[in-house]
Amino acid sequence: MFEAVKQIVRQNKSIPSRSTIPQPPQATSHRRRRDRSTVPIQTEVDATIDHQTSVKPLRQGKKAFEDPIVNTDVDVSEEYDKSSSPLVNSSTPKMKQKSSSQQPLSTNLEQLQNTLITTAEHDVRQSLFNNIGTLGSTTLNFDTIDRLQDTLVQTIEKRANPTKENSNELNNLFDDLKRTLVNAIIEQQPMLLQDLIKQSVADALKNQHKSMLNVTTTTNGQANRQKAITLANSREIKISADTKKTCIDTNFRQQRDAVVANKRFRDLVQQWSAISSMKDLTDTIKRHGTNKLEYAWLLFCWIGHYIKYALHCNINAAESVFRTRQGVCRGFASLYHECCSLLGIDCYEISGYAKNNLVKTNEELNKSPHAWNSIVLDNYTYLVDPTWGAGGRDNENKLEDFYFLTSPEEFIYTHYCSGYQLLAPEISRAEFLSLPIMRSIYYQLGLNLLSPKQGFNEISENLFKISIRTPKHVNMFATLNVGKDEYPRNLHTFCQRDETNRDIFNCYIAPPVDGLYNIDIFANTNNEQTYQGAINMRLRVSNITNAFTFPMTYLTFKEHNCILIEPLQGVVHKNEEILIHMIIPNANVIEIQNGHDHIVPTKDEYKKGLLKKKIRVQDDIKVCGRWDDNADTISTICIFYMI
Repeated sequence: MFEAVKQIVRQNKSIPSRSTIPQPPQATSHRRRRDRSTVPIQTEVDATIDHQTSVKPLRQGKKAFEDPIVNTDVDVSEEYDKSSSPLVNSSTPKMKQKSSSQQPLSTNLEQLQNTLITTAEHDVRQSLFNNIGTLGSTTLNFDTIDRLQDTLVQTIEKRANPTKENSNELNNLFDDLKRTLVNAIIEQQPMLLQDLIKQSVADALKNQHKSMLNVTTTTNGQANRQKAITLANSREIKISADTKKTCIDTNFRQQRDAVVANKRFRDLVQQWSAISSMKDLTDTIKRHGTNKLEYAWLLFCWIGHYIKYALHCNINAAESVFRTRQGVCRGFASLYHECCSLLGIDCYEISGYAKNNLVKTNEELNKSPHAWNSIVLDNYTYLVDPTWGAGGRDNENKLEDFYFLTSPEEFIYTHYCSGYQLLAPEISRAEFLSLPIMRSIYYQLGLNLLSPKQGFNEISENLFKISIRTPKHVNMFATLNVGKDEYPRNLHTFCQRDETNRDIFNCYIAPPVDGLYNIDIFANTNNEQTYQGAINMRLRVSNITNAFTFPMTYLTFKEHNCILIEPLQGVVHKNEEILIHMIIPNANVIEIQNGHDHIVPTKDEYKKGLLKKKIRVQDDIKVCGRWDDNADTISTICIFYMI
């Protein structure tokens, strides 16, 4: 591992501390960049080129984040105190100072973990970074990499007296931590350095000392325990509406959809801003509605337009929420309940939990309480969330009609309350925690997640695949995140139609290092400019080898519905023979640029939109196409970069 790292360092001499993001290539030609130090991070690049156009990335093909923070002058206690929350949930207080006392490894593992986190981060920063120049570049001295093992050994030996039986466990801990830290540095992710240290140490301690992790420590008179992430099994959870309690047949859904789509109702509600009491509101609703379904919708619509979510609102009685036009979820539910009573609609307030973002444990779920309503129409019960119907915690009211009479089979992906799910059978908390998050746009666009079915997934491979049945007019892209930091989409995520079934979208994820990642999948239609979040899930990666990045795709790839079958790796090697296997529909001309060679496939190599061409790599491989015989230029479809 370290020899590979040193080779990369020798090749590159220094690792830039800030990614330079070029403008998308334009229709006119430009000179070849020789330093290969920039990578466009756009998902797709619009480019029409001539034979001289070229944009190249770093030769190592792995570069993710910008603005590394390398500050060796900051006191370690201050730096750790200001750090973001670790990826592993820990209830142990943050260490303010380094302790000079030694203690056995077998005692107080949580304090050992925190001490190692604090001191290792400081020592590694001091050891591995130097020569912070005025130009903002940070040189990695590869000779110091050999000393990283010693740095970690010395760090823990200062804090613990390892016995013989602990030696193997400590060696494993050092090896795992060493690899993770070096990857973080080579990947230019110093902002994640602390979290990676925490994650690696916590995982090593958890895996090597499972029985010892049950030991609790006492802080302020209360027992605190390290909590491990719990993953549900991979089986598909059965989710079926209880048809004895609720109605989900086609006729009812059509009635509901017709009321919601009625433009006259929405126009009326926009004229009701001056209504001064709940009785005036319900009387107005009765004058304009003809049945309880319309009453329930007009009330939902009015709250969605005029009641704003206010996080710090302490008074949530219905009258107060109506008067102040603000409240939290309890206030929204209370107002909807009281007004339904005035409208003669049976309505109930439900207290449960909402999962707007993925949570890992029951303890975290307990920190996400939520309230919503159920109403009874024609002896059937339906679910309503007026808070999320008003846009939830967004600063601006945005009516979300999806949360009006939502199907229980859809509602359960984000809302949990035992006894009020309207499912048969109901699902458990653990099953609820294991589900991915499906947002309203997921259902509105008619998406269907085929695999995986779980919200938490574990892999040790270098590629993760998500398959979604998707209407032909819907587009998608995915993001890979650690906390608030997003990896460049064009390097680590790749979404396209399935080569054999065009009703399926496949989203491929190439994680760069071990760790815990958030995956968000966004969707829109061909007529829309903006994408909305549709699916959210988490990915735990461990023992990954041969991490890679995807080829650079250009806007032409999407516009002409191209599909890349192989290779998925974006970096190729000189003199390597590769098979370029792609679906490129309806092109008049296909050209493959291999350095100075411009190769036009034969009729057998490109026919009926299918390209299969073997290439001996001499330079960057550029696949180009032309669809208009009158065009003077040829457009780039995708690029494979050579090292």
